[in-house]
Amino acid sequence: MQAKDIMTKDVVSVTPDTSVEDVAKLLVEKKIAGVPVVAADGSVQGIVSESDLMCHELDPKDPGVFKLFIWGLKDEEKVEEYRHIIEKKMAATAGKIMTKPAIAVDAGDDVADVGQLMLDKRIKRVIVTQYGKLVGIISRADFVRMLVEKTVKK
Repeated sequence: MQAKDIMTKDVVSVTPDTSVEDVAKLLVEKKIAGVPVVAADGSVQGIVSESDLMCHELDPKDPGVFKLFIWGLKDEEKVEEYRHIIEKKMAATAGKIMTKPAIAVDAGDDVADVGQLMLDKRIKRVIVTQYGKLVGIISRADFVRMLVEKTVKK
């Protein structure tokens, strides 16, 4: 079975200039947890998830200037993490708040490989592309649906 066999084909997407507020409204309205960000040429630029929106709304823990200085000397990863949170907090558009690059698979990829990728990366959805363009999305719910369909066929 291939990715195209279980993917959701009617994908809700946004453009990089869609406002953060409009993205949030769309997720609530469509009862979805993430949305691909797609450029005018159809290429996937990234993905905005509920986690990204949570970062936008929650106040980051202020590490203080001294801690940032010490982290900078000892742990560049912590400084980068804090910078990432601040960028999401200040974002006004999908293009600024999105996680990039979006993890994508090809429509012809084996479903087992897609599932393993999602488990390994600890992600809830992957973008499905064909020739570099968005054609679908696979979420954990699609895997559950596949299991149910297999059970019904038995």
